[in-house]
Amino acid sequence: MKKFLAAAAILVAAVAPAYSGPKGDTVNQIQKQQDEAQKRENKDLDKAYNQMLKGTRSDAKPYDPWGSVRPTDGTKKADGSKK
Repeated sequence: MKKFLAAAAILVAAVAPAYSGPKGDTVNQIQKQQDEAQKRENKDLDKAYNQMLKGTRSDAKPYDPWGSVRPTDGTKKADGSKK
C-alpha cells in the first residue's frame, strides 16, 4: 500500500501544473503598459511614414530591373515569333 501511495504522489506531482503567481501582478502590468506604449509609437510612426509617402509620389515610371530581358511590345520573342 505504501508503494501505491508513493507512486500516486509522484504521478500527481508530475502532472500538476506549476504555480505561476497571480495574473494581476505588477510585472505583468508593467509589461502590458510597455506593450501598449510600443503599439502607440508604432502606430504614430506608420502614420507619419504614410503621410510622407503621399507627399513624395510622382508620375515617374517605376524602374523595371528586368526590362532589358523582357521583350517590349511589337518585338520578336527569343524563339523568333511575334507576340
